[in-house]
Amino acid sequence: MYTTNFVYKAPAAVLNSLTKLFLVLKVEKSNFEHAALITDNRQLKETLIQFLQESNQYLNELRCQIESLGGDAEIINEETVNKEDTFNIQNTKDIYEYCGKCENRILVAYREILNQSVVLKELRSMVRYQLNGLLCAFLQFRMLRDYSFRKI
Repeated sequence: MYTTNFVYKAPAAVLNSLTKLFLVLKVEKSNFEHAALITDNRQLKETLIQFLQESNQYLNELRCQIESLGGDAEIINEETVNKEDTFNIQNTKDIYEYCGKCENRILVAYREILNQSVVLKELRSMVRYQLNGLLCAFLQFRMLRDYSFRKI
């Protein structure tokens, strides 16, 4: 009987992109936690909490993928939120402004992975559904922003 002990190790570019995405989501999650604590708007707070739950799930999935593809678990387990990466959120208007900036950073990180031709089909599928979930969350933020500014 022929057996092989073959462990797939992803190309360095894929692991770097996944790690970069992980770090971007971690920073954004930290900032959204701060935003959820300071807002008095009930609908916005619920949307922020939903985003936090979703991003926490995605962070766990990304951590597992990075580790299973041969990435360094120590890098992603460290507290990597830098002070310069945090956004000064004071009020509801700042939160909506931050959401727009956050969406761009997350889109860039996800597209970096999706644009690589060497990404496995299953990993590409996971990255796509995560991106679609986050795009829906940002659509909710835009709808809330438009509704709240229309009321004023």
